[in-house]
Amino acid sequence: MLARGAVCRLAAEVPKQAAHDLPKLATLVRTARNGFSLPIRTLAHVSQLQTRSYATTKAAKDPAAPVKKAVKAKAAAGKKVTKTTTTKKVVAKKRKPKKAAKKAAPKKPVKKPKKVLTDEEKLKAQITQLRKTALKEPVTRHRLSAFQVYVAENAKGHKGSRPSFTEIVKAFKDITPAEREKFNHLAAERTEANIAEYDAWVKTHTVDEIRLANNARHLLRRKLASKIKGTPAHTKTIEDDRQAKRPISAWNFFFAERQASPDFQGIAVPERAKLISAEWKALSAGEKQRFQDQQEADQQRYTREKSV
Repeated sequence: MLARGAVCRLAAEVPKQAAHDLPKLATLVRTARNGFSLPIRTLAHVSQLQTRSYATTKAAKDPAAPVKKAVKAKAAAGKKVTKTTTTKKVVAKKRKPKKAAKKAAPKKPVKKPKKVLTDEEKLKAQITQLRKTALKEPVTRHRLSAFQVYVAENAKGHKGSRPSFTEIVKAFKDITPAEREKFNHLAAERTEANIAEYDAWVKTHTVDEIRLANNARHLLRRKLASKIKGTPAHTKTIEDDRQAKRPISAWNFFFAERQASPDFQGIAVPERAKLISAEWKALSAGEKQRFQDQQEADQQRYTREKSV
């Protein structure tokens, strides 16, 4: 019993011995084995000796500690320590939407004060607009005279200084009958050519455009009457056979009839007009009736053509 107890104590104290005490431990183990054959007293004495031999002033060291440290160090070298670092998810801060900068209110365009036109400036602006509406014919439709053709021919023939108008008039009076016949023939040819060109130009515009042009020409004649002597250029009524001709009055029928009469041959036009006007006023109601009937018939014709 005592021997077994000593063995158990030795076994329990073995881990507490340092590595350099191994020979001493081996001796103790042999003694314990031999103790099974020793008497009990001898074993008790041996146990006391063993107990005394372990009394040291220094703290007992764990003999297995260096071994454990070496084993742990080897294991640590063999294995790669993987540290799992838990990274915190960085939550992106929501940016506050920037307040839209207030757009500067658009500046209202400063309206320029309208220029106050004078009466003369207003008239000038009206005339400019009327001239645009009145159109401008390329050639005249009226018949040319031999004298007009003679003046045009003399203007072409002189490259340098041209003769004066007085000289041209004097030269025309001195031409021979054969030369006059020549210029009459040229005047007739050019008149026909001008009429053809004029009619072609009229056809390039609509009937309504010609009507508006004639209205504008009528206004131009009235507005320019005090500024220009005679008929202003491009203000005569445009002749358009597509439009219904205005009805002729009884007075105009009478004047045309008397104008064609040989009674007024050699009388100037102003004097002739005065004489015909005096005759009209002297006619009775019965004598005027014939011309008034012509006026009524022509009015019906105008109404009929205008409605088509």
